[in-house]
Amino acid sequence: MPNTLMAPGARRKTPRPWVVEILLTRKNERQGENRVTVRIMGDDYTIVGSAPEDYINDLIKNVEKRIEAVSAAHGNAKLSKTQLAVLVALQVTDELQQLRMEHEKMVKLLQEAK
Repeated sequence: MPNTLMAPGARRKTPRPWVVEILLTRKNERQGENRVTVRIMGDDYTIVGSAPEDYINDLIKNVEKRIEAVSAAHGNAKLSKTQLAVLVALQVTDELQQLRMEHEKMVKLLQEAK
């Protein structure tokens, strides 16, 4: 996975070609990086990073679809933005963990095959 979302100032052990940082303020202006302002659940966020604007917009569409799906799955329950965000975060984290476990399994199988 060449792209990642990171909190501002977070450090990664291995460099990635693209880094998308979510900035909650415009004070941390950076030169040479894309700045895209997006709206998620009615709130504006400025996304800063080297990832192309189309990629960032695709991420936002994916998040919005997940939010809508979680909201629809809970029917008449009035979930707050925070509750929706936490449930989507758990969903995405589960998918990431499953992919990591699959990757580790494949790496182990390839190492054993050598």
